[in-house]
Amino acid sequence: MLVLAGKNNIAVNVFNYLLDNYNEGFVVVCNQTDNGTHGWQRSLKKTALDKGVKEISLEEAYEQASIFISLEFDKIVRTEKFKKARPYNIHFSLLPKYKGMYTSIWPLLNNEVVSGVTLHEIDSGIDAGAIIDQREFAISAHDRARDLYRKYLSSSFELIKSRFDDILTGELSSITQPKNGSTYYSKKSIDFGSLKVDLNQTAFSVVRQIYSFSFREYQLPMIMGERIVEAEILDSRSICKPGTVVNREPDFFDLATIDFDIRLYFDRIDRINEFSTCTVEQAGMLLKGLCGVNDRNENGWSPIIIAAYHGNVDVVKFLLEKGASVNDCNNNGTSVLMYAKDFCIKAGDKKLFDFLVASGACVKHKDFSGKQLADYLSEKEKFFLGVK
Repeated sequence: MLVLAGKNNIAVNVFNYLLDNYNEGFVVVCNQTDNGTHGWQRSLKKTALDKGVKEISLEEAYEQASIFISLEFDKIVRTEKFKKARPYNIHFSLLPKYKGMYTSIWPLLNNEVVSGVTLHEIDSGIDAGAIIDQREFAISAHDRARDLYRKYLSSSFELIKSRFDDILTGELSSITQPKNGSTYYSKKSIDFGSLKVDLNQTAFSVVRQIYSFSFREYQLPMIMGERIVEAEILDSRSICKPGTVVNREPDFFDLATIDFDIRLYFDRIDRINEFSTCTVEQAGMLLKGLCGVNDRNENGWSPIIIAAYHGNVDVVKFLLEKGASVNDCNNNGTSVLMYAKDFCIKAGDKKLFDFLVASGACVKHKDFSGKQLADYLSEKEKFFLGVK
């Protein structure tokens, strides 16, 4: 029996993939923290319950599993307890680097330019099993921890899909992890209860800290009572003690560091709806009050979703140039294209719709209720938009 163990969108994405592509049936083992409700990430427990898929315990999985797939699973898996299973795990790093915890943070703190995901065998070590396959991606200069996590999710899903048939047959080659280059960070490596940005550093180092700790759903870096979302190194050399405020404005302040002054922008997520009608110039300023171009409010609305829904075409193009995801979704899986079709139909103008499709928007994307764009359109609307 195939057992899927884990949590969050990565586990739910693979769950749905199994429903569509695996005919022999499977069960799930859910994390202890999964309370059975959807939030900014979907619940594997609720998804399994809604779809009629059985949930079992890890102890039962040891007895029943023939294939065990771990995706952000929160328990230590004792491989010696499996009766016959082939156990696999997806780890969010390019092993042997960054075994353990906080793989969305440490690569940024360490100024890495690439990261990735690894499909590996589970053994008795911590993320130490033989490597089967990896997917690498670039880390941009403006990626936050949240951006890195988003890339981990999408890359992991693509990796699992590409090797799923091999996982089923067991026809997988693997290589022992190399000894050199191996690193590990434990749960105690970062104390989030007393998280502080060290201002007695260079401006570049301060920026790296701010980006590394920026994960809106968990925390944002706090400096002098302000939630900081963006940092800009100024040309002026610092002449004051590091951490000294040299200038303060309503939306930012400038601090001295070891070398250059740095401008730190305050969190202005409450202004995100202004992307509906703003100009491109205004959009550039609004972004300085957000954790990057793919930031989102509690409903999962990002700048490009808001701009697309209101038909702000120039701003949509600007946001894509800045790295916004053309297939971004809200917390219900409603995509940019799904939002844009409302404006296009109402305005009787499909230019925005056609532009998004040409830019890579997926017409066949399914929201979290399992519906595609076409399911929300009348026959007349399908003809108008050219959707089959």
